[in-house]
Amino acid sequence: MKQVWFIYQEKEEFTQKLLEFKKADGAGSTGKRLFQIYSEVLEPEAIREVTDLIEEHFPDAPYIGCSTSGNIIDCELAGDITVVCTDFELPTTRFEIFQYDMAELGVDEITAQIVEETQKNPWVKAIEMYFTIPEGSTTRFCDGLKEIREDIQIFGGVSCSNDITSDDSCVLTKAYGFSETSIVIVFYGGEDYHVDSIKVTGWKPLGREFHVTKSKGSVLQELDGIPAYDIYRKYLNINNDENFFYNTLEFPLFYEHNDTTILRTPVSSNEDGSINMTSDMDIGSVVRISYGDPGTIVESIREDSRKLAQFAPDVMHIFSCAARRTFWSNREPTYEIEPLYDISPSCGFFSHGEFLRTKGSLNQHNVTLVIAAMREGEKKATAELSETQDRDTMSRVPLVSRLATFISVTSLELENKNRQLAQINDRLKGVHGDPEGQSPSDTGQGE
Repeated sequence: MKQVWFIYQEKEEFTQKLLEFKKADGAGSTGKRLFQIYSEVLEPEAIREVTDLIEEHFPDAPYIGCSTSGNIIDCELAGDITVVCTDFELPTTRFEIFQYDMAELGVDEITAQIVEETQKNPWVKAIEMYFTIPEGSTTRFCDGLKEIREDIQIFGGVSCSNDITSDDSCVLTKAYGFSETSIVIVFYGGEDYHVDSIKVTGWKPLGREFHVTKSKGSVLQELDGIPAYDIYRKYLNINNDENFFYNTLEFPLFYEHNDTTILRTPVSSNEDGSINMTSDMDIGSVVRISYGDPGTIVESIREDSRKLAQFAPDVMHIFSCAARRTFWSNREPTYEIEPLYDISPSCGFFSHGEFLRTKGSLNQHNVTLVIAAMREGEKKATAELSETQDRDTMSRVPLVSRLATFISVTSLELENKNRQLAQINDRLKGVHGDPEGQSPSDTGQGE
């Protein structure tokens, strides 16, 4: 599996690059070639210029694409319109592309068709997804794919734009064209195709626990019996205004769902104090506000990069939340993924949300980094990873990390003390009667 990339700036230059690539590589290609277009530009005409040239010079090659909040090539920020060509070198490797319009088909119908296609194609080992920003929760879609074989890995991202508060987004394929309301699905597989997918957060739970006491789908209404927004106002002094989304990016909700840790960033706040999320929040869920700890983030990625290096991928697809790009505003947007550079070529984009299947359940994540590592054939030489690190960042990290740990432990101790006091109070009630001081005999009972 080989990867070549191009930056589209103007027609003549891009044409020349395609011609040079075709001349150098065309004779040795297996014919299993896939172009991917990552575009910060959402205008259909601009994207069509790129696809027309691909079709002209590679008429048999399929392509897919999506809008982004920034493009990633080899762990660095790439041009506004970036084109990646992947050549699958082994004859046993297969891929197939589908596109479903959410404006024409219901979620249940779409997921049923995807499940059916996997049943008809036992060679499938991985499903990659590119979403336009949905109107509501993605929970129903995720739940609809539970029947897919457990050995199939699922990963992907939600397309977006430079304005991460906007709902503007698009996807496209050669077969179905440009769409602002569709999902693109890519099947990968074959006996010599191997894949591994992981997620990285690095965000730490901060402070006390809250219980979801009232919610309606993806609208989180109350935590511990009070409006959900009031938690952000009380503990973080965040106002219920047009800047609510930006101000909460660094403080997503941290909770356990489907046996995995998930971060949820509020999309917006409402006048009644409820907040809108990207997926459903079940009543009874225990959540905490979390905080992005630079050192924990970098070390988490460094640790996982060692695991990925052992897998020895040919290429990696990276889906990084646009909120993470905002988090590293005082550094390069791709600063945190530098440890992945030595492993293999990579491509990807900054997304509105990320998907990963864990323990048989597909979940949508926020503020998360999802990495899919792919390889054809047996492992090749394992990459030698650099152990360099940013001394300035790492020297400041322990204080932030220790403060977060201190607050969390202190909160946990207070919660344990409250539970112990409640248990003692219940025992005292049992000895001395009900809260009004009446024993059973006072009420005429027990005789």
